Amino acid sequence: MSDGELSDGVGDWKDKFKTEVEYAKHLSHEEEEKIWDHDDSPPSYASLFGQFKEAKEKSEGPVDLIKTASQLFAGTIGCTIALSFLLAVPVAMIAVGINYRNDCPVEPFIPIYLIVAGSCGLLKAIILTCEKLKNPETDEERNTDEFSSYEDISNTSKFMDGILNIFMFTWFIAGNVWVYTHYKPNAKPPLHDPLNYCEPTVYWFAFWIVTVSYVIMGTIFFCICCLGACASCTALFVTKT
Repeated sequence: MSDGELSDGVGDWKDKFKTEVEYAKHLSHEEEEKIWDHDDSPPSYASLFGQFKEAKEKSEGPVDLIKTASQLFAGTIGCTIALSFLLAVPVAMIAVGINYRNDCPVEPFIPIYLIVAGSCGLLKAIILTCEKLKNPETDEERNTDEFSSYEDISNTSKFMDGILNIFMFTWFIAGNVWVYTHYKPNAKPPLHDPLNYCEPTVYWFAFWIVTVSYVIMGTIFFCICCLGACASCTALFVTKT
């Protein structure tokens, strides 16, 4: 084989290899676009700002805006991961409350508070999960005959959920009174007053559950305010440009 034929063969091989590599990159790019453009993917933060701006315009008041913003946050990846970890908290509350139900005579309602609050939290998580699984997400699903029956069930579920929320809020306030009233109780029963103590595990667990609840509520409120400010600034910038 002459040098010219060898050079032509190598050149053809290089061109063919280059073409195959470019084609593979093209396919990879198309597959990546399909993944990110899929309807089931979580909302990006850019679209989140747009959704919040639209919700802000359509909201009937601050309460409605906060509710809508919370639902938008619930669709993000970070919130989904956080909720997955938080599912363990109600189970831990029930376990601690049952295990130490007779070990806090200074305030017997503290273990009861953990058991009831944990049970309600677990029930709330189950309700939210069932609603998310049954909620029709497309127009085709909404046009089916099953949607009317789903709507009736949804209204009943919302009513029960409202009652549960009111009870959980009331029970949370009662827990505040029971926990903070007996701040730093005796870890062991005194000789002169054997009922004036509370097992440290159950008390401090209940204390931090109540305290961290305030921290989480404050953080959520702060995030909603920041998101509202960012959405307003973005809308103002887009309007000017």
